[in-house]
Amino acid sequence: MLKIAICDDSPYDVEILESAFDQLGNKRVEYDIYFSADELLTHIKENGDSYQMYILDIEMPGKNGLELAREIRKEGSRALIVFLTNYMYYVMDVFEVSTFDFVIKPISVDKLESVIEKAMKYLDLLKQKFVFKYRKNQFSVNYDDILYIAKRGRQAMIYTPNESYKTNMTTEELWQQLDRRVFSHIHASYIINLQHIQAIQGNEVVLDDGEHFIVSRSHKQELKEKHLNFISRQA
Repeated sequence: MLKIAICDDSPYDVEILESAFDQLGNKRVEYDIYFSADELLTHIKENGDSYQMYILDIEMPGKNGLELAREIRKEGSRALIVFLTNYMYYVMDVFEVSTFDFVIKPISVDKLESVIEKAMKYLDLLKQKFVFKYRKNQFSVNYDDILYIAKRGRQAMIYTPNESYKTNMTTEELWQQLDRRVFSHIHASYIINLQHIQAIQGNEVVLDDGEHFIVSRSHKQELKEKHLNFISRQA
């Protein structure tokens, strides 16, 4: 079940969205409606972040959609964020909050269906397991839990928010399992999960756990292109 929060101050636009969802008739989708950023944030703070996707209108009075997305990220949410807007000039601004998609109004059934299908495929991918061995023991972690992988001699260290693991896999063996649309080299010895990038600043990449890494010159352009494709969902 894909659980979605919709935040839009326009009853007219909300009605269009609800009509589009009704026409989709997808029983794997469930959504809640909020008419202001404060209403949605209050719900999250009181009940926790239970949504897998947020569909946010950018042009809202008070706290706009981009400001709302920043607050949602501050709460630690890794949910997918989709922005709705009437104007194209917001496109570059929304990348800073790891945007999944960007839809120009008026939204149609075809546009909504495309976003939902991409989201479900993406979430199914992140549920898959990365499987590895170390000293005759076998381990597995979800792809979306991997922050980065560091090669150190013959060993590879796999880092997640709560654990780190060792494996003797070669770089080639690592890439046999990793999706190149979701992971990228930043250095000959480091592979990072694009989902966990908070910012790319000059020659540094910052992950959402606050760690900073130097990006080698040979991988800088590749990283930027992969990250742009990742957050615009064109990969």
